[in-house]
Amino acid sequence: DRKIYVDRPGLEDREKLYQFYLAKVKADPSIDVARLARRSVWKSPADIENIVKEGALIATRNQRQLVTSKDLSEALERIELGFKRRRKMNEEERRRIAYHEAGHVVVTYLLHPTDDVFKASIISRRDALGVVYHQPREELFTSSRTRILANIQAALAGYVAEKLKFESTSDGVAADFRNAMTQAHNMVWRLGMGTNGYVGDYEALLSSWVFRGLGAGDRISDRTKERLNEETHNILTECMKDVERLLRAEDVLLERFANELLKKDELEYDDIEAIFTEYGKQRVLPAPTVAPGGPNPPSSPNPS
Repeated sequence: DRKIYVDRPGLEDREKLYQFYLAKVKADPSIDVARLARRSVWKSPADIENIVKEGALIATRNQRQLVTSKDLSEALERIELGFKRRRKMNEEERRRIAYHEAGHVVVTYLLHPTDDVFKASIISRRDALGVVYHQPREELFTSSRTRILANIQAALAGYVAEKLKFESTSDGVAADFRNAMTQAHNMVWRLGMGTNGYVGDYEALLSSWVFRGLGAGDRISDRTKERLNEETHNILTECMKDVERLLRAEDVLLERFANELLKKDELEYDDIEAIFTEYGKQRVLPAPTVAPGGPNPPSSPNPS
């Protein structure tokens, strides 16, 4: 009747797993196994074996004898993001996508406290016309308010970059908005991370039968819902302002990344690091902040 729980491998174990599976194929000895392990947070041993096998297939298709870092990077992206689809699109669309992804790169790299930026691309994969691939540097079992705010800022960066460069935005921001709004909503409604004094899981009052009376509907007043939604809106607008301030200040970097993407279609980890190093940028910046309160904050919380 015993149950045995086996955790996914940590950083050191992932390095050993990569070394083990790479020893089974002809691999370039210059492959940075430590970086691969960092990029593979939460991957199981089977996932890592699959990445190496897919990398070997990619090398074989390209008639190369050795599996390279680029093959393994492509293998990981194929598994997680899908195959590349080289769509023919007009230059205006390519430019918009390049600035959108460049915004994600600059904001994630400079503001995110836990994530590394491993790749930026304007090649389509599945339904996405471009992607910025970023991952935490280590396993994180919880997310602080600072990290969630940084996630929201990174999600909004493409929208803000489009707005700054084209004075209008596209429907390519839909998934980013969904991501940002979901996280802001959870901060306020479920995690007590707002600033207006409301603490508790208000979603539970809407969804759990424990908190419902027979035929009484949910137990949250319209006024409380309005205050919670105001706080959610405040988080989004303050994050948007932070992102706009940063991208205006770093316009040279935004232009550089957009132009590099237009020339090369994809930028790898080393390319991205090299550009930031060239401009003397470091990722140690103040944590994202949200101005206290929102529009007409209540003088005291009203939980019902």
